[in-house]
Amino acid sequence: MIKVIDGFLPETYADEIEQTLTRYDFPWYYRPSINNGKPKIPDERFKYAHGFVHNFYNDEDGPMSSYYPLVSALSYFAEQQGFPNQGFHRLKSNLNVSIPGWQDGQCQEPHTDMPSQHLVCIYYVNDSDGDTFIFNKLFDPKEPDQFQFDIKERISPKKNRALFFDGMYYHAGSYPIQNNARIMINCNLISSHSYT
Repeated sequence: MIKVIDGFLPETYADEIEQTLTRYDFPWYYRPSINNGKPKIPDERFKYAHGFVHNFYNDEDGPMSSYYPLVSALSYFAEQQGFPNQGFHRLKSNLNVSIPGWQDGQCQEPHTDMPSQHLVCIYYVNDSDGDTFIFNKLFDPKEPDQFQFDIKERISPKKNRALFFDGMYYHAGSYPIQNNARIMINCNLISSHSYT
């Protein structure tokens, strides 16, 4: 199951999130590799690149940011769209900026955010390019090293768009070519439902 919902949040709330995350004093933290680690898959489509992250919440530490109250209602709006959940495993935002030489069709290395059942909601904060790629494979703990990936679906960023999919699907983000910045919020939701 892959579902795209436009107009996910009330317009004023979507504007507030965008205005906050694009303020000059919003704290973004640099990461030399947005995916962690080193490349493992020998495929020219998949690249490792830098970016900026802001962590709002995780299972172990709870709220990690004074901005957590701004975005904590995303789980409520997921419920309103038919995605029951018990809150967040992890909630963070990524800021990807344009990278010289990045080409359309390239993306980060396919990955899952965690090796156990969860629901992913990617919320696009601003209008941009830099698609999200969902691949045709599900994570299998018996075969964690996968090397062959075909694209199942490709979703373009759009302000106030939410993308839902089963978190066991391998997926990857990419970088803007026509725009300066791509900002999204990655919600790993606690859910006992399987959405494959």
